[in-house]
Amino acid sequence: MQSESRRIRVGLLGCGFVGRLHAQRLIADPRVELALCCDPQREAAERLAAEYAPAAAIEVDALPALGRRELDAVVICSPTPLHYEQVGAAFDRGLDVLCEKPLVVGREQICELIERQEKQGRVLSVSYQRRYKSPFLTARRELTENAEFYGPLRQVHVFVCERWRQTIPGTWRDDPNVGAGYFGDAGSHQIDIVNYLSGQQVEAVYAISDKRESRVEIVTQVIARLTGGVGMAAHFVGDANHWREDIHFHCERGDLLLRSEEVWRAKDNQIERVTDLVPDKSPDEAFIDSVISRQPTISPATCALPMYDWTAAVIESARENRWVNLPKPA
Repeated sequence: MQSESRRIRVGLLGCGFVGRLHAQRLIADPRVELALCCDPQREAAERLAAEYAPAAAIEVDALPALGRRELDAVVICSPTPLHYEQVGAAFDRGLDVLCEKPLVVGREQICELIERQEKQGRVLSVSYQRRYKSPFLTARRELTENAEFYGPLRQVHVFVCERWRQTIPGTWRDDPNVGAGYFGDAGSHQIDIVNYLSGQQVEAVYAISDKRESRVEIVTQVIARLTGGVGMAAHFVGDANHWREDIHFHCERGDLLLRSEEVWRAKDNQIERVTDLVPDKSPDEAFIDSVISRQPTISPATCALPMYDWTAAVIESARENRWVNLPKPA
């Protein structure tokens, strides 16, 4: 267990927009010292450190930095192809890791990191942020503690849209060798939260996708079967002109509706907003809790595997115009 006499020394790998969000959360936690800011563009690391952690070391090369800096943990916000090597290097140095999603680019790499994390007793958490946000924590409470109101789950509907295609030219998201299009980037959050809230995972998918003259998938429609015989229809529109997210759980006696992160319950054609919300908790705060307690977070490395399988199956189904079965959950 981490000593309470000093703060936990955290290194931040990747000092772009997402790294800045993590830095804000980390410095707000009195248990944490942001001890390292690392980015291949030194100016980015220097700017972030100057704003949030003036005493932090500045580095441009992550792997040597992990070897020569005294750290307890790292938060990885670098591009996805770098994650596998950086997580492995952190494990080699006995560090705990919070990693941005997706965890890594290959299924074998995910399985290897899960195995290493378990054998070495390290914390490895993936930053699926919706698992920590108030509306989704409230929805999970509704479907578990108030399960009698809803009854067994029968159908899930997911719709999400935003102005995404217009923002990706020149970024890694526009590279088909790295990204998986809108459904795999933004849309992965919705499918992960369906898994988390329902306790069920996708078994098979049939997908239709359109690149909209882009290099990656922009609009994707999916019909899916979940474990337990539940059906799901999901629609991802990445070239809309506004953001909206609807996730509906249709159960035998009642419906639970997440509408742009507002929670509603419905029964007998009556809809009411749920206002007694569970408080937010950030992935960073939960990660530090785990570093101290040595207990897993609610977004452990194991949640990366069904998301990888979902992405691969949707791509294969859209390409081959057929149903594709996912590997059975472990």
